[in-house]
Amino acid sequence: MGPLSHTLAIGAVIAAAGHAAAEEHVVKMAGSQYSPQALTIASGGTVRFVNDGTENHDVFVPTAGLAFDLGTLKPGEEASYTFVKAGTYDIECVFHASMLTVVEVQ
Repeated sequence: MGPLSHTLAIGAVIAAAGHAAAEEHVVKMAGSQYSPQALTIASGGTVRFVNDGTENHDVFVPTAGLAFDLGTLKPGEEASYTFVKAGTYDIECVFHASMLTVVEVQ
């Protein structure tokens, strides 16, 4: 392998390692609470929403420009979302009006 090929191979390994190092966080849902109720993550980080409770929950963000809806998660189900845009995401549950978590993406 020549010097250029070696340099390109090292660059590919570094790029792959950077991609694999993306943060993953877990937010649990039980009763009518998200846990944790606030989270700060870097852009590109993923949050896995896990329904540990006995009721259906819905992960929904109505914030203009940042909105998304992961739909209904039944007990034992989970869904993930990768946050690529900086901002403050107010995450609600459609079924429980007081259920809220805030994800700050930097």
